[in-house]
Amino acid sequence: MKSLLVKLSVALVMLSAQISASAQPALESLYRNRQYFDLRDELVKYPRDNSPELLFYRGVAANRFNRLAESIEFLQKYLESSDAKNPVDAYETLADSYAKNYEYGKSADVYKILLERFKDRLDAEKIADYENSFGLWSAIRDVPPQKIELGGDLQIQGTRDKANLLNLPVQINEQKMDFVFDTGANLSVVTASTAQKAGLKIIESSVSVGSSTDAKVKSKLAVAPVLKIGNSTVHNAVFLVLEDKSLFFPQVDYQINGIIGFPVMESFGNVTITQKNEISVKAKPIQQNFEPNLCLDGFDLLAAAYFGNRRMTFVFDTGAVTSTFYPLFFKAEKQKILKFSKLQKMKIGGAGGTKDVNAYSFRNLDLTIAGKKARIARAKIIVEPVNDEGKYFYGNLGQDLIKQFARMTLDFKSMRIIFE
Repeated sequence: MKSLLVKLSVALVMLSAQISASAQPALESLYRNRQYFDLRDELVKYPRDNSPELLFYRGVAANRFNRLAESIEFLQKYLESSDAKNPVDAYETLADSYAKNYEYGKSADVYKILLERFKDRLDAEKIADYENSFGLWSAIRDVPPQKIELGGDLQIQGTRDKANLLNLPVQINEQKMDFVFDTGANLSVVTASTAQKAGLKIIESSVSVGSSTDAKVKSKLAVAPVLKIGNSTVHNAVFLVLEDKSLFFPQVDYQINGIIGFPVMESFGNVTITQKNEISVKAKPIQQNFEPNLCLDGFDLLAAAYFGNRRMTFVFDTGAVTSTFYPLFFKAEKQKILKFSKLQKMKIGGAGGTKDVNAYSFRNLDLTIAGKKARIARAKIIVEPVNDEGKYFYGNLGQDLIKQFARMTLDFKSMRIIFE
């Protein structure tokens, strides 16, 4: 009997290796092209495969779908194995999971490992990226983890500013202000003058942050020990501090003073926004058994939507007034776009300024998202990538889509977007 058990276990190991070998190319392609919804679906096909390769991809998928403890466990096991063939990406994802989990020091330490052990494998751009991330998280390694105190269900009235962006009232050190509410902001942001007004202590750093135009902007850091939003309190909220001019748009004489970004928004667990600019949060988790249609790429929020029968991954950005479609969408629907629209110049803007790009204007573009139909009356389709997002995703969905529905709920626990 003992001999049979040994032979059986060997057969299972060999079968596992064969499954891994056949699975790896498909999983690797989906991972490299950032098709995380497809990666999640593909992984379901290999429930019993515990090979190192599958540990890596499961760690990535758990990270992308906001299951941070699970991601950290998978990646640590993968890196402890003697057959870890992709240590750089594993460490990078591990650092990201630590950062999202407010373990800033651990994230910085992982970036240090990447720079010390693997520098000879990295190109100049990746080295600069890791050095920047190390500088960011190292600067706040002693900051306590962000925590939130919900004072029961929350409901506050937001407002629209002159750029038609949703603002919500916040309070820092007795200073009451209106900040833009923006899922597209990887971290919360304040201008230097607003930080001074709120009495925030500035943390010197040499951090560069990107924008929608791919411009790099130098930033310092600050931490709000107490950030009040309605009846709730966020402790130890981290802010990037930008020069006022970086968030000033002279074309419309418009100044942004502060932005509530993804980490604060996610800490609420769920957020509902109505057409009347009401913002509400349920203190008890929403019970949903549906498949996630949201995921993350770093701190960027991504949504699955359908154009016809094709599932596409979009950046989901509540801070964007209009939706923009990227080169992947142009390539996928090129014949139809060329037939019904003309090439023209378009301006896109973000922190650091604006940029002219070539784009097609396409009338009445229909999408299905969260099981609901939406129509973009005049879709702007860019033909060349202007930032990293443009290389991997089909576009950026903004307010012109969101405002077609009476209510939108972002549930960060189940990673679902719900339109009503």
